[in-house]
Amino acid sequence: LKLMIDSPNVYLQDIDLAEATNVGLQFGSSLHGREAEMQALKESCQRSISTGCEVAMICGTSGIGKSKLSEEFARSAKESGSIFISGRFDKLQSQPLHAISSAFDKYCAWLSVNDRSTAEKIATALKEYLGEDLASLVTAMPKLANILGDDFDSIENENDTAMDSQKRLRYLFCVFTGVISSCHATPLIFFLDDCQW
Repeated sequence: LKLMIDSPNVYLQDIDLAEATNVGLQFGSSLHGREAEMQALKESCQRSISTGCEVAMICGTSGIGKSKLSEEFARSAKESGSIFISGRFDKLQSQPLHAISSAFDKYCAWLSVNDRSTAEKIATALKEYLGEDLASLVTAMPKLANILGDDFDSIENENDTAMDSQKRLRYLFCVFTGVISSCHATPLIFFLDDCQW
């Protein structure tokens, strides 16, 4: 406090809030000390291309850079042509499987704008595989309706119990994942953050 009083021009200055993000210690956008972990994720991705599927987990205590590592991996994966879908669990969210449905919903929004030919393939396959169950999937992922168009039955089965609905939704997510994986020529990476919630 004495230093501030003695030298106010050094310590007490107006800071432009637009520039406030540039104040402090900055390391840029690259990762430091995570080369081995990044390499392991890239190798996992390469193995999944030849084997069809692979799961990689990024574990650790909060604040050690798991999310930053995943962001850098996403950037690298997108640059190499992969499709990166991500969702985050939230302990305050009461809807089961919210992270998965919101991630798929964002994907549907992206797909309907950026890749119409793949969107049409996905719509055809989903209508063939799921029929009436598509309504339940659209309820969980509203942007899917942009891909499906107007020619599907949007009446959801209202006689299901909560448990039946959740089981159905898990099944539908599995079918959806299989369909989108088979309709893309490039690898599909699905990232879920904060799974502890």
